[in-house]
Order: sequence, then structure tokens, then C-alpha cells
Amino acid sequence: MLPPSARWQAIALAGQNAWWRYLLGVVICAGLAPILGSIAAILFAIAWLTLQGRSLSNIWQGEGEMFAEASIANFIALNLPFIGVLCGLVLTLRFLHRRPWRGLVGIGPLRWQLFFSAFGLWLAIIAGVSALSYGAAPDEFELTFRWGQWLPLALVALPLTFLQVAAEELFFRGYLLQGLGLLIRSRMVLAAIAALPFALVHFANPEMQRGLGWMALYYFAFGWVANWLTLKCDRLEPALGFHLANNYFGILVVSSRDSVLPAPSIFTVDADSGSAMVMVLIFLAEVTLFCSLFFCRLPWRYLRDQV
Repeated sequence: MLPPSARWQAIALAGQNAWWRYLLGVVICAGLAPILGSIAAILFAIAWLTLQGRSLSNIWQGEGEMFAEASIANFIALNLPFIGVLCGLVLTLRFLHRRPWRGLVGIGPLRWQLFFSAFGLWLAIIAGVSALSYGAAPDEFELTFRWGQWLPLALVALPLTFLQVAAEELFFRGYLLQGLGLLIRSRMVLAAIAALPFALVHFANPEMQRGLGWMALYYFAFGWVANWLTLKCDRLEPALGFHLANNYFGILVVSSRDSVLPAPSIFTVDADSGSAMVMVLIFLAEVTLFCSLFFCRLPWRYLRDQV
């Protein structure tokens, strides 16, 4: 039997794994590909504003306003760079590592049961907690639901958010986690170290203004849980379902005004700097419940068996 984390790393062993290949792969996937996607987003914004009759002299001002507001066009533009990441991953795996990109998901066919189990369970937990929060403090939730805005958003968000989450999961939980697994044997340590780059890329998000330390801890914890799901199951589907449910809910149902992806959701909440600590503590309680139910064990027994 392979040692801890080796089953996931064994997938990477099927290809070429020199250190410079991973370094170049990270540059392509996290640097060049998003830049090309950002250029596509800017071109889309210019085309969109031009169709609205904006003059060339006002295009750049209008573009800045577009990226700051909650609109369908803004949502599309902000998600285009992730398509570049997906393309970069496919090219990197094919030409640099000489192995199929499907290996970033796992060995064998897709296991949709794992995906939908994680998706449904996490969605139920965060929806239940949000319902309790609404019951305790309804004044903090502003009803912003408008059929004319929400339905087009849903039609756009369902495929684009899937692509966005797939890009992040394939890169962080697939590419980086498998690569780091070639060097790190301990699953606990591997999950923690691989969560650092996931947290770092979110430092530019406007949510960080709530409290840098607490929000950094939130993104680190989120990345650690997604890493642990992947290593525990030797598959990417649970982390993908977990992440996708989180983003769908935050875009379509309850969003915050300082979200990195402003969207006309059903409810909108204000987030002040004092809410960051509460958010992290609630999240830790939620993921404890999630892991205990997903693996059908009590939290103490689950942690004891793994440590």
C-alpha cells in the first residue's frame, strides 16, 4: 500500500516532473494565461460599452465603472481570465509534463457521487446557517431580488462559475497539490503548505478590508479543507463540489457588497470589519460539521484516526 499522499502524487509520477517544469508551469498558468484572459476581459468591456453607445473618450471611465458595479457584463468580464487558466493548464500538462490533464481529477472515470455529495451537503449547511442568521438578525439582509436581473445572472453564473471553480481547483488542488506531493509525504503538512498559495492569491480581494488577519485565516482554512478532501479521497470531485456550492450560494443567494464578484443576488449583506472574526469562527464550525457528516464519523474520531 502506498504511504499517505503517495496515491495522489502517483498520478504526477506518470509524467515529466523536473523542478523547472513545475516552475514554468506555474508561470504559464498563474501568470501568462490570466494576463491573456484579462486582455480578453478588457476587450469584452470595451465592446460592451461601445454597443451601449459610449464615445471613445469615455470608454476607459466607463470600463472602470463597469468593473465596480453588480452587473451581468461585469460578471462575465471578471470570469474570462479563468478560461485562460484552464487553457494554460491543458497546454502545460500536454507539452511540459507529457501527461493527460484528466489526471488532475483522479484515476479513472469521474465520480459524480462524490461531487454531488460534497456539493449538496455544503450547500445545505451554509443555507441552514444563513437561514438562522436571517432569523436572528433580519435587518442585516437586504432583499435585492429582481427577476429581470437575477434570471440572466443565473443563466450566466451557472456555467461561468463552474469554469472559475474548475480552474482554481485543477490548479491548486490538482496541479500544485500533486507537484508538492512529490516532496512532502505528510498529508497534514501537505494540505497546509498547499493552502498558502490559495490564500495569497485572494489577498487582493476587497473582502480583505474586513480584517486582513482573519480573512487570510479564512482563505487558508478554506484551502486546507479543500486540500484535505482531495488527499483523503484521492480525487478532486469532493473539493470541486464543496467549492462550487460555496460560490454558487455566494453569488446567487446571499452576496456581500464588498464581494470580488459583485452580483445582483437574492439577498445582499453589508460586511463591516468586525464581522471577519465571526465569519471565520462560523466557517470553522460549518466545516467541522461538514467533514464529520461527509466521512460519516464524529469529529473527534475523524481527527484521531487521521492524526
